[in-house]
Amino acid sequence: MVQQTNRRSGWKTTFMAFCALIGGFLLSFLALVVLWSGIPWVVQIAMFLPFLLFSYAVFKWTNESWIICVLILAGATPLGILMTQFRDTNGSHLLPTLVVMSWIIGISAGCYLGKLRGAAAMSRGD
Repeated sequence: MVQQTNRRSGWKTTFMAFCALIGGFLLSFLALVVLWSGIPWVVQIAMFLPFLLFSYAVFKWTNESWIICVLILAGATPLGILMTQFRDTNGSHLLPTLVVMSWIIGISAGCYLGKLRGAAAMSRGD
């Protein structure tokens, strides 16, 4: 009976890891579509908000597992690397790099906010 319970929790962990990888990739794909459609750079930098919300939700859903944040980042990495190869209107790689850095900041901030929220709940005794 105990082995069956461990197997089920292993499936949940595997499923959450898979969701984190796919979610990171899909969010980066959405950001690439936003870049490709010609949206201004300021709006593209605001793409950190979906990354922040996704990482916060998945971090809380997995009982504050830091590895999930790394997996979200790993999912976003392939298109993030591709995106940094683009150039802005001045011929610089700075703005695409800033956009990808905003994703990283969003993922980190979402996990950190999840950790702060968990610490606040522990201190209240919830």
